[in-house]
Amino acid sequence: MKSLVNFYSLIKVYYFPASGHAFYKERKRRVGLFFTILLLLIKAKFSNEKEVKVRLFGFEVSANSPQTLLLLVKEIFIDQVYHFHASHPAPKIIDAGANVGISVLYFKSLYPNAQIIAIEPNPMALQYLEKNISQNFLEGVRVEKACISDKVGKEKFYYSNKINIANASLFAEIGKDYLMEVDSLLLSDFLSEDVYDLVKIDIEGAERQVLKELKTSGKLQKSKRYIIEYHYAPDYLKDSLQEIQETFSEAGFSSRITGDDRDKLLNFEYSPYFGGKKL
Repeated sequence: MKSLVNFYSLIKVYYFPASGHAFYKERKRRVGLFFTILLLLIKAKFSNEKEVKVRLFGFEVSANSPQTLLLLVKEIFIDQVYHFHASHPAPKIIDAGANVGISVLYFKSLYPNAQIIAIEPNPMALQYLEKNISQNFLEGVRVEKACISDKVGKEKFYYSNKINIANASLFAEIGKDYLMEVDSLLLSDFLSEDVYDLVKIDIEGAERQVLKELKTSGKLQKSKRYIIEYHYAPDYLKDSLQEIQETFSEAGFSSRITGDDRDKLLNFEYSPYFGGKKL
């Protein structure tokens, strides 16, 4: 993350976009938002190794560090990378790679009656995911303590220290520091239950193997939309982006891709007139 010395520029990055959120239409709430973000910025600079709890966007939000929370809030609530339109007030969502649960809170802010399966294998992130669900009394959220993979069983899982809580993966090059075994599940098994409105995937490099299994299972079209965070991968995964695009195109999904050379956001929406078959 860039230096946090220039508070003014960071307030511009965090506060002014966030103040346009519907929750902060009231002046009192905007003032509270300003001081909350300022507090997080100060804590991130001087005591970033301590866990933090603040009130943001109508939720009590806990995270392992102020910097982690700032980054996630910026991406999810301010940039709104997971925004989508559902055709009904209680969409079914799979959140694969839910991390500390900021994405779950965001989906609940969009659709309070949403039914969410939050999947997360990282034990350091899980404690905050469960805390953010419980302290906000969220209903309709089911937590799966596992990773998604191309097999059911166990996977080697690599993760980093407490500060770099997002650096966790099935690949040692991404997770780096610590190794453990976690339960692994198939995304296709979840999609056997019902038709979903959204599958969000942020699994740090394992996208290709998961989607390959999903394609083989014939369940790809059991979700109307996929939002996938695609990060720069090791050389042996260099062709995975093209493979992912082809997988969805062949199944009848239109696509929208944003981002830079290293990190991209892939948005696929099922369009029966795009070339796919109806469910």
